[in-house]
Amino acid sequence: MKPIHWALALMLTAVGACGPRQGQPITAFDGRLSDWSQQILADSPELASQAGVSEDDVGGPFSDRLDDRSVVANESRRSAALRRYTELRSLDESSVRPDDQLTYSVLRDQFANAAGGAAFTFGNFSPLGGIQPYVLNQLDSAFITLPSFLDERQEARTPAEAEAYLRRLRAVADAIDQETERARADANAGVRPPLFIMDRTLETLQSVLQQPAMAQPYMVSFRRKLDAVAAAAPAEGRAAIERRNLAYLARAEVILRDHVLPAHARAAAFLRSDRVNANDLPSVSRLPRGGEFYAAALRIETTTALTPDEIHAIGLQRVTALTSQLDIALRRIGLTQGPVGERLSQMTADPRYAYPDTDEGRAQLIADVQARVSRVMERAPQWFGRLPRAPLEVRRVPAFAEAGAPGAYYSPPSLDGAQPGVYYINLRNLGEMTRIDLPTQDYHEAVPGHHFQIALAQEITDSPLLTRLISFNAYSEGWGLYAEELADELGFYDNDPVGRIGYLRWQLWRAARLVVDTGLHAKDWPRQQAIDYLVQTTGDAPGVIATEVDRYIVWPGQACGYELGRREISRLREVARNELGPDFDLRAFHDTVLLNGEVPLSVLDGLVRDWIPEQRRAGRRD
Repeated sequence: MKPIHWALALMLTAVGACGPRQGQPITAFDGRLSDWSQQILADSPELASQAGVSEDDVGGPFSDRLDDRSVVANESRRSAALRRYTELRSLDESSVRPDDQLTYSVLRDQFANAAGGAAFTFGNFSPLGGIQPYVLNQLDSAFITLPSFLDERQEARTPAEAEAYLRRLRAVADAIDQETERARADANAGVRPPLFIMDRTLETLQSVLQQPAMAQPYMVSFRRKLDAVAAAAPAEGRAAIERRNLAYLARAEVILRDHVLPAHARAAAFLRSDRVNANDLPSVSRLPRGGEFYAAALRIETTTALTPDEIHAIGLQRVTALTSQLDIALRRIGLTQGPVGERLSQMTADPRYAYPDTDEGRAQLIADVQARVSRVMERAPQWFGRLPRAPLEVRRVPAFAEAGAPGAYYSPPSLDGAQPGVYYINLRNLGEMTRIDLPTQDYHEAVPGHHFQIALAQEITDSPLLTRLISFNAYSEGWGLYAEELADELGFYDNDPVGRIGYLRWQLWRAARLVVDTGLHAKDWPRQQAIDYLVQTTGDAPGVIATEVDRYIVWPGQACGYELGRREISRLREVARNELGPDFDLRAFHDTVLLNGEVPLSVLDGLVRDWIPEQRRAGRRD
């Protein structure tokens, strides 16, 4: 997956691609595109740093600032989203150039969905990333995401960069305090997380506060960056650089001790004081206009108009079909007794499929992942016309983020080549990362999944900057799930029956998510019912399931994008295959899906249907 701030904001962009196409007159639409991209980037210095854009793209310096998370800024963001949608609708669509029609269609859907999300005054709102009901949570609050952001995207190679790091470090305290104040305002309006989410968030905050300043991720990261500068310096100047670095670290320690850690303590104190007002009901339907909120979240996350009942039914049907396939696969390895979920649970507990929970076991796991990635890359030219130029690295999730992070996620490369694509794996508990499931996770998060999808889109240099800042969950996660299916079709499990069971279980998980997400938020399931359903259906480890359910609770609708997106990509491939017959080219189909960037599912349908006659003509020429 791509968590909302670890990766969702790390979206697709290219420097200098925001103007009209060379040699063509500037239209009103061109002017709007330039204005909108600059507005969004100026509002989010973090997005600008993550995307690797220039100061010209943003309209000024940004590398020493963090996003404003205040009540006023959040309301301004909502107003701007409504205004942009109005401005887009006011344009004469007939005046939009033919080669801009795709951009117009993408923005029409994205701005409409963003405007729908902007109608709610509580929780988190991002004009590009969607809506969430709870400001303070265990998944993506500032105290969770900013250590990774500064570690990955804030350099300290020069004195100016080190000073910018310190200014951003000081701003971390403001970001946490701003979120605490918004959470307090939401609580006064009757919007607060369920008690168990509060407690999990409190636990994470307390774990931060128990660490001394010098052991905090910010300090560890800053020291590592400064030490690298000193190590690379000529011997005659190294002592002076080391003295300067010690002064930087001393200032950083003061900032952490006097500002950042007290902000954590204030957030924790607020949650402790508000616990008495919380209950254990997970559904957003209990919130003001909660049913409307969930409907808006589903539209954003799935780019469809499907209702919760329709999504629930699709999930149940898919669960039934996959359970039948798993029954057959399990019988082939000798597991014949009991429900499928029970047999899957037996497999999960079998030590034969576990990595030792040791440093050696973690090293072996990473080595196995890298070997699979290399195998896919060797064969990928058979199925893709274009491959990403950006390299891919495999890394473990930073220890400070392990508790609340998902099992794995992908972080895109930077355009300037300074940062590769990174496939992060959570090694908090190797009992949750078995040989059963790991191969399929690799195909989803790395190759041919998110790395192909995102890195290739970054290389599109003739589309506007704004469209490459936008992410569509159903497209991106649908592609990741489709990539899992593709790996099975292309024979990567032919000699790995256990891995294929893992693949089917991952497919089952995504189908079950449709049932559970809608169950929680539209059918008022309690948390335990959701956990029990997933245990019985998937047989996965209880710790994995609890983490997943809590994610669905604080991020409604997001989990529905996977299966609905896969379903649409697979459907469109079969439409094309049926219409083209012998002229169908899998490489060309994949390029059509990937080389237009992220789009809503309805727009993807149009792209494939436009490609079919083009491919038919190409086949006849051949």
